[in-house]
Amino acid sequence: MLNYTYLGTVDDAVARYPWDLEIDLANFNQMLVRKALLGEPILINDGYLLNLPAARTALMFPEKSPLKALIEANFVRILSRNQDLLALPEQMADRGVESFQRLVKSNEWATLRSTLRPWKGLLATSNNFVNWPNKHISHGFDLMIRRTFALSPAQAGLTAVATDTWQRTLAGYDALNQYDKEATRTRWEQAAIAAVAQTQASPEALRQLMGLANSAYHYNFGICLSNYDALQNGRILVETRYSEAFAALTQLDSAPSLSQASVPALTIPKGLPLGHGHLWKSLADPFSDIAQIRHQYNLAMEAFMAGQGDHAALADAAGAYSRALSAHFGQAKETKPLGQKIIGLGFLGVGSLGGPVTGALLWAAENLLLPTVMRRFQIKDKKFFTQDGDPLAQIGDVSHKPLISSMALDPTHSARLAAQIPSF
Repeated sequence: MLNYTYLGTVDDAVARYPWDLEIDLANFNQMLVRKALLGEPILINDGYLLNLPAARTALMFPEKSPLKALIEANFVRILSRNQDLLALPEQMADRGVESFQRLVKSNEWATLRSTLRPWKGLLATSNNFVNWPNKHISHGFDLMIRRTFALSPAQAGLTAVATDTWQRTLAGYDALNQYDKEATRTRWEQAAIAAVAQTQASPEALRQLMGLANSAYHYNFGICLSNYDALQNGRILVETRYSEAFAALTQLDSAPSLSQASVPALTIPKGLPLGHGHLWKSLADPFSDIAQIRHQYNLAMEAFMAGQGDHAALADAAGAYSRALSAHFGQAKETKPLGQKIIGLGFLGVGSLGGPVTGALLWAAENLLLPTVMRRFQIKDKKFFTQDGDPLAQIGDVSHKPLISSMALDPTHSARLAAQIPSF
């Protein structure tokens, strides 16, 4: 079964209310690289793709990013409303969508239009486009955000939001949704802006309220994509900011059978040639030689995390894939190839909803400041992380650090929630 990642981190609403991570070109490329190395295809909304400055730069200047190559390889697939990227901006601008109005009036539009023109018709005939799911997205957002209504601001991770501001936001949102469930995220934003003004709260309070809403929107979209025949009913991962408020929606695995907190790490080349499109297309090709080696690594990791494979087998598979990556990207002949280890374990602590103590398998960013949670698992106690092992594995308690989450949705929760969202 394929794992598709819905890329919520590039949402233009996130750009307006930024998290601790700015989605600039460097961080956008890191997301693409991580997914390509793991062999997890990406789904991105057409509006996100065209409205995010980093994505536009990546499209217009393919020497700076693998994005264009990964789209042409159908590794990055576009969730499309009209099957026509070239026509979309002007169509949406004519409907009054401000972000597209700004785009078509910008100095970038002529260059971007020239970039998109050769793709006209080709993305549709190559089966890149994926239709938006036939679910009422706004209704689903309402169901998702209401999961937080019983929480205190602290339980929802809103450290800058006072109880009065929180309650006014909820009341204002309810008032705006008395008669229908249209544009519900926009209505949440309106309610949050009013509540922050009424209580003279800080700009940080509004940023956190919208951060919660954006995570809710991303998980909702992932739910709507679950069991979607257009994706061959593939498993959906949602990439967004990690939030305890929605952690229960993600898959919780059993603790790995480890005697110490050490996971054999991949070593990936530094200075990856982002603009060498043919290398990224080959890496994305499921029938290429390197994809077969990656598949063996992924199988070994799955077995290891399920307690069905041993440390040595995963170390062998990680070593083989690391060497293949060095050769693929032209570092095989170097005496000491430059590399970085990128897999480790961290401790996420007790969930705010009284859930189990959880650990996390992490993809550690190059500076180790913003790890990405790849999967979470239940553990008996924090002592699991006090053993000696690989230094990367000793990341320690990441409960209060900003994290990106890129985890599979729990299939039982997804099916139940999807059934509650009206279809068109």
